[in-house]
Amino acid sequence: MSSSPDHNFGAQFVPLDGHAPTPKRRQVALVPGAQVPVLTLELPSGLRGQAREQVARRQLQDRVGLGSEAVEMRPFQLNRAQGWTKVLVADATRMIDWRKDAGRNCRAMLPDYLALPAGEGLWTLTKTQTGVAMRLGPQDGFSARSDVAAALVTDALADTKPRAALRLGDPLDQIEALLKEQGVPIATSLDELRGLDVEAPKVLGHGELSLDLRRDPQMARTRMRRQVLPWRWPLLVGAIAAGLWGYAQNLETKRITDATRLIRVDTQQLVKTHFVTSGPVLDVRTQVSRALVDQRRAAAGGQSQASSLDLLARASDVIALEGATPRQFSATSNDDITVVLRVDDFVAADRIANAFVADGLAVEIVESRVSDTGSGVRTELRLRTAEVPE
Repeated sequence: MSSSPDHNFGAQFVPLDGHAPTPKRRQVALVPGAQVPVLTLELPSGLRGQAREQVARRQLQDRVGLGSEAVEMRPFQLNRAQGWTKVLVADATRMIDWRKDAGRNCRAMLPDYLALPAGEGLWTLTKTQTGVAMRLGPQDGFSARSDVAAALVTDALADTKPRAALRLGDPLDQIEALLKEQGVPIATSLDELRGLDVEAPKVLGHGELSLDLRRDPQMARTRMRRQVLPWRWPLLVGAIAAGLWGYAQNLETKRITDATRLIRVDTQQLVKTHFVTSGPVLDVRTQVSRALVDQRRAAAGGQSQASSLDLLARASDVIALEGATPRQFSATSNDDITVVLRVDDFVAADRIANAFVADGLAVEIVESRVSDTGSGVRTELRLRTAEVPE
């Protein structure tokens, strides 16, 4: 590459060739792409994150035969793609020199082929001082000598054929001939490309800046590990405390459940012993109330001596079960009470009267009419204990 920005890449890019000035804040430093190749690995689809990188690093070491200190590897991962299989590989020593030359102010440091415009179904190629730089769609690219580039294009065409190619700058006769043999149309400008069925190419429009070679992913993970380490023990203690609290809550819940079950058993036993001597205990409150009334009646020699409070207690259970709204209670004598209720309709008024009868009460409907103060029906009933035939 020349000492000034290559016209095929644009003024926003500065090649790091030892002669160019230090890139400015909004410029992108370019390193020789031939020294940062894209390699494809066979990685299990289920691996994610750091585990995937570790497997990729082992495969790379087996392929190139170099230790992890000699080679720097990073995923070729555009737009945070999870299932990446390609990696960028470079000599670790050269990477240190390039980072010094690029400085800290530039926008990013990338291999030169990533500076070419890219789009789906489009191959982009241009001539450089050392050979050819190519972008085989957004997910691949390379830089190489002309003869090596021709061999790489031949292999790529055996796998897939682009819908079109964009050649920038001087002609590349050998590679263009290979493309024409496969029927790939070649455009030399964006205007010519508009007539072809391809996506408009974008420069740095596919997440290329996320591949900034100045960032050492291993150092980033080490720094994060150091930041997270001080929090490890407090988090562990908190997790243990939460587990102990949950265990204590389970024990307390079990204790309350057991105590409730014992109380229920004792209550059932007392009711069977003193109130419901035969038959099952289905409703403790109702059955005990009836048993008390029967005991008073038996003590009075069969005469109905139920007090107003007893009648009110029995009536309250029925009112609650039927969902009626009580408005007024009054005792006309010791043997009967008058209740005023609000119910939804006349059908509900008849239903609650029948419920009182089913509960062993004598019912006299004094009045049922539409409520004056709101929706529903106002029903007035006089209740007494039903006489037991001798």
